[in-house]
Amino acid sequence: MSATTSTNGQKFHPALSITNVKSLIPITLDLESGQYHSWSALFKVQARVHDVLEHIILPTDEKDKAAYEKTKAEDLPLWKRLDAVVLQWIYATVSSDILTSIL
Repeated sequence: MSATTSTNGQKFHPALSITNVKSLIPITLDLESGQYHSWSALFKVQARVHDVLEHIILPTDEKDKAAYEKTKAEDLPLWKRLDAVVLQWIYATVSSDILTSIL
């Protein structure tokens, strides 16, 4: 989770700059199309590019887990905000049927 501090003291993270995730993940996941693997691959790529992959795939290596927990604890408000961003991305890229079932 890399963030930079702005002039007003708030931290900025690359994932916060995404305004239209559907332009980056053009597949809408639905129950009928069978495109889960394509949707998942595109989603993981964007999560990695925007440094939020750990919000959907937790580290399994003990050293990586410890680093993840430390980073999360150091700025919990930013971590929670990024977690909400990832949820927002998911919600924006799934069909209304799936959205209804997960909300």
